[in-house]
Amino acid sequence: MTATWEEILKLSQQFQSAQFTQVSQRLSERNCIEIVAKLIAEKQLDVVHTLDGKEYITPAQISREIRDELHVRGGRVNIVDLQQVINVDLLHIESRANDIVKSDRTIQLVLGQLIDERYLDQIAEETNDKLQETGQVKISELCKTYDLPGDFLKQAFSVRLGKIIHGQIDQDNRGVIFTEAFVTRHRARIRGLFSAITWPTAVINLITRHGFQEHLLYSVLEDLVNSGRLKGTVVGGRQDKAVFIPDIYSKTQSKWVDSFFKQNGYLEFDALSRLGIPDPVNYVKKRYKSSQLLFLKASCVGQEIVDQVEASVDEAISSGTWVDIVPLLPSSLSEEDASMLLQQVMRSFIKQPSSLVFGDTIVVSEKFINNCADLFNNLMHQKAEKEMKNNNPVHLITEEDLKQFSFTENVSSSKKDKKDERRKKATEGSGSVRGGGGCGNAREIKIKKTKKKGRKDADSDEESQASSTNRSRHLEILFMSQEEIEDVLRKHIRDCPEELILELANHLVRPLTKSYQEVLRSVFMSSASNSSGLSRKKTIKDLQEEVSNVYNNVRLFEKGAKHFTDETQTNIAKHMLKTVCTDLTNLIFNFLAADVMMAAEDYTDITSEARKKILSTLHEETRGPLTKLHISLNGKSLEEFVSALDAATEACGIMVKRGDKKKERQILFQHRQALTEQLKVTEDPALVLHLTSVLLFQFCTHCMLHAPGRCVPQIIIFLNTKIPEDQHSSLVRYQGLVVKQLISQNKKIGQGDDDSVDNNLEVEENVEAIRKELQELTASIKDLVLRPRKSSVTEE
Repeated sequence: MTATWEEILKLSQQFQSAQFTQVSQRLSERNCIEIVAKLIAEKQLDVVHTLDGKEYITPAQISREIRDELHVRGGRVNIVDLQQVINVDLLHIESRANDIVKSDRTIQLVLGQLIDERYLDQIAEETNDKLQETGQVKISELCKTYDLPGDFLKQAFSVRLGKIIHGQIDQDNRGVIFTEAFVTRHRARIRGLFSAITWPTAVINLITRHGFQEHLLYSVLEDLVNSGRLKGTVVGGRQDKAVFIPDIYSKTQSKWVDSFFKQNGYLEFDALSRLGIPDPVNYVKKRYKSSQLLFLKASCVGQEIVDQVEASVDEAISSGTWVDIVPLLPSSLSEEDASMLLQQVMRSFIKQPSSLVFGDTIVVSEKFINNCADLFNNLMHQKAEKEMKNNNPVHLITEEDLKQFSFTENVSSSKKDKKDERRKKATEGSGSVRGGGGCGNAREIKIKKTKKKGRKDADSDEESQASSTNRSRHLEILFMSQEEIEDVLRKHIRDCPEELILELANHLVRPLTKSYQEVLRSVFMSSASNSSGLSRKKTIKDLQEEVSNVYNNVRLFEKGAKHFTDETQTNIAKHMLKTVCTDLTNLIFNFLAADVMMAAEDYTDITSEARKKILSTLHEETRGPLTKLHISLNGKSLEEFVSALDAATEACGIMVKRGDKKKERQILFQHRQALTEQLKVTEDPALVLHLTSVLLFQFCTHCMLHAPGRCVPQIIIFLNTKIPEDQHSSLVRYQGLVVKQLISQNKKIGQGDDDSVDNNLEVEENVEAIRKELQELTASIKDLVLRPRKSSVTEE
């Protein structure tokens, strides 16, 4: 001790002498800073600047000060707080803190805080005190208290269990620490509570009411149930729907379920739910694993009920009747369940598709449906025959039927027709050639319908496609409405539910309509084949005669029109195309329409649209020429029409006879007589003028004329040089009066209510004066034709 003290005194003297010694070289503060900075840059000196820049501090000193501060603060310090204490940058503090944690395992860095084992032991002791007091501690609450992560606390406390903390962690919920006494106390409460339960009880209600720890309760409850201490089962697992069912209730429940199923053969899920079974489907599946049950939507049925329904369905199919399975099933089963059951049963009859299901629960055999359809056979034939008499079912006759009918008819009558044609041709031809006289002018245009055999074979695919298209296009005639079918079924079927009647009628509407069309088609074909063979030959002969007559009239009218100017000829041609030519065209179209049952009673009523419809039903070889004939009616040339008419008659096989001079004289005489008779009876001034002008034209030119009323002035002008001047003057005067009368009548019609009475009287007086004057002249105008003077007509 004495030597130590002497050494201290010696050092003190040396320090004092050093202080009083005069310095030979003195460094400034700036030089010192530069030297230290140079050393730091060359990494020969490891120091750190303080935040105020007045001091340098070594890393080792920073580490010592961090440890000292951690010790002073009880084992937990925030790194941010160390910055203010040590007065260096936070980066250096974090670096040294990480080095301390790596070198010392008793110190940990958690959420920017240094914590040592001493602090963890302290909070473990505090936690143990609280655990012993309350019996359980939740880690989540400790996290809020100590502001530390839950995983960190779980890891720290698990190491100290049994040492500092006298308790255990729940294995199912590691967020709770409890004591053994707490577990024992809860086990006793749970055992007593669940031992007293005699009715299925939801576990969640017990937890809420008695304040049990949820995970602990489920663990203890499973141990008690598995060990046999509690007689019962937990259904639903560890969920909110978990239910504890005591064995005494389960036995009573199972006994009731077995008894009910044995007596009735089915189980209703709603009834099981009312018994307290939370999952009836799984309960039944577990209870009756070995039984063959059919699970429906709201119930399940045994094999006995399935066999009973299957036997009833089999009997109905084999006997050709129907069966409703609803009366065979328990009344508590819904219609949806009955439908599902029937669908399952019908799977065994898939190989024998001889039945249908109506209304989801009624099985009807095909034989029964066919018997019901047979009830309408007589009604079909009666209605078909009536339809044939009243209407023409043209839209039911397809192009294929027409081809077949035409082919059959041609085969049956071709030999006889050809024989007659050869005989007629030989007779008429030999007479005309050998005679060589007046009959030589009579020409016959014999036209035969050409058939292209090669094209028929080449276009077979097109024809089949066209026939299928026409078949799909034609409309359907409804045999009976659904209500009418229902009435017939009600009369003939007894003890049948209304639902089956409705379903059966709805099912039969389409087949009956289709069958009715076939019956109607067969009736048409049979009637057509019987009547057409006898009447067709006569019809063709009459047609040829009528077409020839009208054709010759058109040619004579055309000859008369050539006496006028081009403009007048055009007006006359348009008039003839709209009248005589249209009638001739309609005559041919109506004859062809008879083959497809589209003929009109009066061919003059056929419109342009009707002709287009008829054209769509014709063969291609006849459709083209007839289309040109139809189009020529809208033109202005008679020559074009006559050319189209020749082509059309040739394509249709119509023989047109062109008249000779003798025939023409007969036609002229008949036409004049017809106009004369009409002139005698008419009193209309305009018509009298028209007929007189046309008849005078025929007297002068020996040509027929078919002209519209607006061409009468041109006819009178033409007659100026053909008739005496006094007759022409009378015509002109009469024409002026007719025009005045027409103008006055139009004025009278056009006058309104606002016109004065004087004007009306004046117009009426003028009309009356003109009418009287016309009456006086009408007789003399008629006499120009009815009593002609020989000198009044100048022939060309």
